[in-house]
Amino acid sequence: MKLFDYIKRKIKDNIHEIFHHDHVIVVVLAWVIAAFWAELFINFSLFDPVSRALSEFKMTDIYFTIERMGNSVKWSDDIVLIDITEQNDRSEIAQTLEHLAACEPKTVMMDVIFEKEGDELADNAELISAIDQLSDPVLSCKLIASSEVQGKFVNVLKSFFEPFGNYTWAYSNVLKSNGPNGTLRDYTISQKLDSATYYSLPYLAACKYMGKQPTVEPNNKRTILYSNTEFPIIRFDSIMENKALIKGKLAMVGTITEEADMHFTPVGKMPGMKTVAYAAQTYIGHHEISSMSNVISGLLTIVVCLIAAYAGYLTRKKSPRFFIYWNKLVYLVISVVFAWIGFLCFVKYDYDISLLLPLLGVAFIERARIHYMWFIDYCTIHPQWKRLYAFAKKSLYFKPPKKK
Repeated sequence: MKLFDYIKRKIKDNIHEIFHHDHVIVVVLAWVIAAFWAELFINFSLFDPVSRALSEFKMTDIYFTIERMGNSVKWSDDIVLIDITEQNDRSEIAQTLEHLAACEPKTVMMDVIFEKEGDELADNAELISAIDQLSDPVLSCKLIASSEVQGKFVNVLKSFFEPFGNYTWAYSNVLKSNGPNGTLRDYTISQKLDSATYYSLPYLAACKYMGKQPTVEPNNKRTILYSNTEFPIIRFDSIMENKALIKGKLAMVGTITEEADMHFTPVGKMPGMKTVAYAAQTYIGHHEISSMSNVISGLLTIVVCLIAAYAGYLTRKKSPRFFIYWNKLVYLVISVVFAWIGFLCFVKYDYDISLLLPLLGVAFIERARIHYMWFIDYCTIHPQWKRLYAFAKKSLYFKPPKKK
């Protein structure tokens, strides 16, 4: 209670400084400087590497890194990965699927497309028979986009045995930022091909596992949570020994160490099947990440920058000799505090606070203050400019000219 009274008294005593127009001007000037540099990065090829790095950066990258620090790994209770990287013969893959069916997983997802028939008809028949032994598996297909209209799908690629049964298909297309070599951060729920609706591998597999009817949802694009969860990886030749680990789980069959199926993620390079596992785990455990609206994000940016502007002024006032060092610490503390708040909201409440713009504004506050103080000083030494001089006299940084 005493602390609350102390804070209340301090705010009352310094109300004029806290809500002074100088801080607003410094914040606006900081964003003018930030916009200037942004324009340089966008329009000059010299800054292309920096521009790409900024466009790839997301606050969630930091959150995932924090979650993965230390020895805080949690093993998934829902998903196991069956690695068939070393298997090329279809009769051997068929045997692996038969063993998997005997382990009674709740749902099986195949992250493999058998595009063409094999040379051996007997091997093809064995593979089809093994897939038929699985209980309503989710099989992978690939939607083919038009080269003229990006995002419009004109065809679908499925495994060769598609005409031989009533199978459940889901697309394996991924959604990367900044082109095919970008970072895999999101997945989609569904896509349209003519009048047909196709669901994505992670979404449909998660729905089957949860006993949920898949539907076209309003928010089609979802964030993948690359949390500290890890998935048990079982080699094709040790399935029967891990029956207890597989039974009742969502078993994903695919490759783990195949270089052609690797993707860049916020936590490093990762096999495609593992990214599908994280996307499915996200839907099973979180369903949807809510993101801060642009309006709220704008208001938060203003609040954070005003706090930084006042804190920087206070540091200069209290420690005029060493403020250059204290300011760096103050801005660091402000950034860390808000980043930690954002992390807690993301992890605990599935709410993504947009902090990139607020923290970018904080980074330019001190540079903007230097320019503003120079302007006030310049107006001070020119009293003949009456209006500018009157404006400068109202500033917290005004210093009366010395008498000659």
